Amino acid sequence: MEFSEVTFGSPDYEHTLSLRKRILRDPLRLEWSEEEKAWEARERHFVLREEGRVIGCVVARDLGENVFKLRQMAVEPKRQKAGLGRVLLERVEGLLIGEGVTGFELNARDLAVGFYEKLGYQRVGDEFVEVSIPHWKMEKVAGDRLVGGGQEMAR
Repeated sequence: MEFSEVTFGSPDYEHTLSLRKRILRDPLRLEWSEEEKAWEARERHFVLREEGRVIGCVVARDLGENVFKLRQMAVEPKRQKAGLGRVLLERVEGLLIGEGVTGFELNARDLAVGFYEKLGYQRVGDEFVEVSIPHWKMEKVAGDRLVGGGQEMAR
């Protein structure tokens, strides 16, 4: 299994779009908005490959103040429940922490909250609806600071 960051517009990036659309968008009958498309070039895109094929991906958006928002994580359905999501997040977090990132946030689908809690994320605030389904805002500390909503708070 190989982990790497891929370049926006590259063939591997196009594979991530296909995977994300198939796993996250198609079941909800959603298309990307023009605003969402515009963000893609400014975000960082990470993949897990097996035998050269993209089997998992996640997008990371720099929110400033050493905080990144992780979004659009997808793993091939036949490979889910095999620990690949954990591997992908741990590698992305490790790489970004090595670059000085001190906190992460994400909006977790209600069904994925337990997965993220096992990886150290905590719910913040109340449940809300995004892309027509329930979500929770979640945050994770990296290092010795608690980061919330882009602002540092005492731990």
